[in-house]
Amino acid sequence: MRMKLPISHFRRYPMGWLSIAFVSGILNAFLLHYTLYALITSVFFFLFLLKSKTDNAFILFLLLTMWNIGWAYHSFTLDIMDEKSGLAGHFNDYDVSFKGVLLSKGDTRSGQRLLLENSLLSSETMYTTRDIQYFVYSSNSTIGSIGDTIEGKGIFLAFFGKRNPGDFDFRLFNYRKGIFGKIYQDDETELFITEPEGWSHLSSLADVRNSVRSIFSRKTDSDVAGLLSALILGDKSSVDPELKDAFIETGVIHVLAVSGLHVGYVLIILLFFSKIFRIPWGWDRLGIILGLGGFILLTGGKASVVRASIMAGLYILAPVLNRPINAWNIISSAGFLILLWNPVLIADTGFLLSFAAVISIVFFLGIFENILPEKLKVSHVHNGAVRFIWGLFLVSVSAQIGTLPFTAWYFGRIPIISLIANVIIVPLIGILVALGFAILLLGCIPFLSSGWAESAWIVTKGIQWCSGFFSSVPFASIPIQGLHLVHLVQYGLIVMFLFMVFQKQYRGKTILAGVLFITISVWTWSLKKKGLDIVFLDVGQGDSAIIQFENGKTMLVDAGQRNWNRDYGEQVVIPSARYLGVKRFNWVVMTHPHSDHIGGLVSVLEAVPVDTVWDTFSEYGSWTYNQLLESFKQKGVVYRQPNRGETIFIDEKTSLQILAPDSTMVKNEHNVNNMSIVFRLIHGKVTVLFTGDLEKEGDHLLLSLQSYLDSDVLKVAHHGSITSTTQPLLDMITPELAIISVGRKNKFKHPSPIVIQRLMDANVRIHRTDRDGAIWLHSDGKSIKEFAWR
Repeated sequence: MRMKLPISHFRRYPMGWLSIAFVSGILNAFLLHYTLYALITSVFFFLFLLKSKTDNAFILFLLLTMWNIGWAYHSFTLDIMDEKSGLAGHFNDYDVSFKGVLLSKGDTRSGQRLLLENSLLSSETMYTTRDIQYFVYSSNSTIGSIGDTIEGKGIFLAFFGKRNPGDFDFRLFNYRKGIFGKIYQDDETELFITEPEGWSHLSSLADVRNSVRSIFSRKTDSDVAGLLSALILGDKSSVDPELKDAFIETGVIHVLAVSGLHVGYVLIILLFFSKIFRIPWGWDRLGIILGLGGFILLTGGKASVVRASIMAGLYILAPVLNRPINAWNIISSAGFLILLWNPVLIADTGFLLSFAAVISIVFFLGIFENILPEKLKVSHVHNGAVRFIWGLFLVSVSAQIGTLPFTAWYFGRIPIISLIANVIIVPLIGILVALGFAILLLGCIPFLSSGWAESAWIVTKGIQWCSGFFSSVPFASIPIQGLHLVHLVQYGLIVMFLFMVFQKQYRGKTILAGVLFITISVWTWSLKKKGLDIVFLDVGQGDSAIIQFENGKTMLVDAGQRNWNRDYGEQVVIPSARYLGVKRFNWVVMTHPHSDHIGGLVSVLEAVPVDTVWDTFSEYGSWTYNQLLESFKQKGVVYRQPNRGETIFIDEKTSLQILAPDSTMVKNEHNVNNMSIVFRLIHGKVTVLFTGDLEKEGDHLLLSLQSYLDSDVLKVAHHGSITSTTQPLLDMITPELAIISVGRKNKFKHPSPIVIQRLMDANVRIHRTDRDGAIWLHSDGKSIKEFAWR
């Protein structure tokens, strides 16, 4: 029996086992690169297995082969990505000439963003014809058509990786799509556009997509047309931003991803036409598969569409091939084929959410059918309407169980209201998708055309109202902060425990899940690093740092800039705070009221509770500063102006010494930078000096403090300006590490080469946020070290 059990499982789910082995190999490539040594070792092991004549040995041989293929294939793919990334790095910051085929385009605030498939990219010292893609940002508002060849000049910039804890990794996101940089077109030169000679599949496909958009725009209003374009074409660019935000808040944003629902309607339409035209059985399946392939191309090859189309194709092919329909083999085959096409998609958000949802639905619906009381089982509900609603609710719950870890990880929220919202909004989306296809296929019939459009308008309004209503419900979603991989493991153990409890045959094993959960929780708590953490954030040409004290309290020192282009409070400080698990700021320090230090605080105040704010002694009249003062009053934030000589005790070994400003001396000071709050953080034997934007006059006033200035870490004042960090002051501070918060290629040309040389002469290690991104420092009270957060 022991020999037959794995054979029977393999024969029942062959693609399931092979796909698991293939995926395991792909994942292994993230940890260890495939080498010749690994190949040789595998060959010897394979030869050993071949000598054994048992069925189990043969199955193991197949599984190890698939594992090796996945490992080697993904390693090879990553090597190509690294090569292209290195190539893009060679062009970084250089003026280039470019020539490529236009793949897509979209509007920006100042023009358009083009995506080109490279034909030729050259600088003064090198060139390449490699098949890389890159964005081109142009101020021109009208630029060619998809499939045209675009030539021009500009400056090439490679993508940055994560700049701050909690950042979205745009570099990796674009690399997985084959996009390795961006070019800002030289405004003094023109783009040269050449139309393709003869037939172009890109142009033809773009024409079809544009025709679909045009039909929707002619037949319906902008709201309906935008939503239909997203549902049918996968183009979300015209969806109402408020509706998109409401979908995110209610946890139904997945409906905008063209997936199984949409493929299901396409399948119904194709089956209908195959019956109308009486296509012979078998050949009709081939026509349907070709139709699904066309739909994949029409929607831009989204992972969810490919997955659903492959599953639909395998489902209708099974009878032709005389094979039993098995959901797990179909799901596994779809995943295997997609990863065989591009193994990098193993880490793609769309891929993970799509497969997590369908696997979870298939798995947990079966469990619900087993554990629910007889009256609550879908198969035992007699009323058709109730059965449909209850079944849809269970589908929503099942999908939520599988996708919840990914939505919490990627979006930082758990949508509670989605269990109910899905039951109402998903059917409405299904009706709208059907109406969209009706408008496309039957809209030419005069007496039906207006009816389809009006119906679509009514359904769209219903969707807008429902999503708006659900998103306004208190606690529609719960924000998740400080999520780590261990929390996902704990979640899986909790789910396992709950479902085992309700199944008699597994109750005896629930203790295993419980013990594992407790063990992991205890180890996580015991291994959690104790001490003080300081994260100096990369907020461009500005300042911001988050301090987490050993007693759990937190402080924010400045919050970066906020202007028409970027809000560093919203885009950097808030995501970083959530990543760090910050639920409130006990103190916020506004070192001085310049916008590059306090601008982002406007958004921070709306997202994170603040207990106390520290401000310097100045009467600054900017809109941002006055707005903040008003917000402090409205929110009941305690407002303080700390004075030189004060010491604030945080815990038994942590204190803050206020070194500047002096309330009497600032009355004669007209330079706001010299009114900066300067304080020295003491954690055991570790000291860190925060200097705001202090300049040389302020430096001079600090010199009398002498030994109070000595610090291990210096936050360099005024972004490394020539007017700051004077030699006498540096001689008293004697830092080992200097942090310069500065923007890349800023107009002020900070930091000053003189200040850099001054620090280097003093053997100070320098960290610049423009080059290195954020730096995370951890202190145990005896020493302070850099923590590798990437």
